[in-house]
Amino acid sequence: MTVPARGTVVQVTMWNSPYQGNFLASQLALAQALERHRGLGTHLVLAPGGEDQPWIADLDAAGVGWSVLPAGARAGRAHLETVLAEQHGTLVHTHFTTADLTGAAAAATAGVPCIWHMHTGFLGYPPRQRLKDLWKIRVVGARKVARAIAVGPWLAELARRRGMPADRVVTVPNAIVLERFDDLPTREQAREHFGLAADATVALGLCWWPSVKGADVLLGALDASAAQGVPITALLVGEEELREAIAERYPAGPPEWLVVSPFVPDPAWLYAAADVFVSASRHEGFPYSLGEAMACGLPAIMSDIVGTRFYGGAEGVTSFPTEDSAALAAELTALVARPAGERAELGARNAAWVREHLAIEQWCASVLDVYDELLPAREPVAGRP
Repeated sequence: MTVPARGTVVQVTMWNSPYQGNFLASQLALAQALERHRGLGTHLVLAPGGEDQPWIADLDAAGVGWSVLPAGARAGRAHLETVLAEQHGTLVHTHFTTADLTGAAAAATAGVPCIWHMHTGFLGYPPRQRLKDLWKIRVVGARKVARAIAVGPWLAELARRRGMPADRVVTVPNAIVLERFDDLPTREQAREHFGLAADATVALGLCWWPSVKGADVLLGALDASAAQGVPITALLVGEEELREAIAERYPAGPPEWLVVSPFVPDPAWLYAAADVFVSASRHEGFPYSLGEAMACGLPAIMSDIVGTRFYGGAEGVTSFPTEDSAALAAELTALVARPAGERAELGARNAAWVREHLAIEQWCASVLDVYDELLPAREPVAGRP
């Protein structure tokens, strides 16, 4: 890869999922915006296993460099220091906490700014973890980190409470790369793909981490709806952990209305198959899935946790008290009882709301504003205004 003469922003993504997802799509959009805005390149640092994923071809096609962070703090720091030196690194931007300390140390050695991007943060950590977080932020973050970007106001407040200087905390809500959903499969194609009846009313839930995503809460609501004679088919998405949770809940076998799917490379198929999206989570930082479902024209029901509160401004979204299966069942049955045309109108309003509030262009501009605060004054880029 050609190293940009003006330098490179090193994004420590720690991404190794088999699926590109909205996160990596956002990184590619940011890389393009950064090159246009400052003439800087982007280098993504992946978690082990990332090098074997199919989306590596997308990085190469976009001209985005990448490497894999080796295991161990010392080896990881040495790797980042090498990348910064070879790529003319101008800034380190870490994600998902795993390599926050390593990134801050490498940035300090190289004499470049470091940004911690806070995508999540549990309020119910045990005391030992809370003490560790306090030390991390007050000893390292407050001294070596130039900015903390929080995906929601509650996370920004959490960072301040734990010791991050208030003037270094910035809130930048997540955004959705909408072009990923420009060409949705037809409803008929999607239903056939997942083995769903054409005339079924389908509630979709992404439950890859069942305890956090509230799979038991959603199943409890669907059990109650079935007992009331309200026919709702559930399409739950997850892997082995979800299947184990379902087997434990239904030792005699899952109910007929329950369909379980593994993750699919293109989530557009999931949203095209559904009539309503349900987020029963006990915790979220700022979930992409809600925004994706809404962008695809689905009405949505969500638990009333702080991490999803931003979506409450959309007309086609209702909420229920977290952990309350009976309340979720009531919301579900009320929604599916509405005529299909009314549900479609709610979904259309959700799609319009996402396009107004969660456009990736605005997200890129907000992140670039943070970069502009930390990097030297931008010089004109040849051939550009």
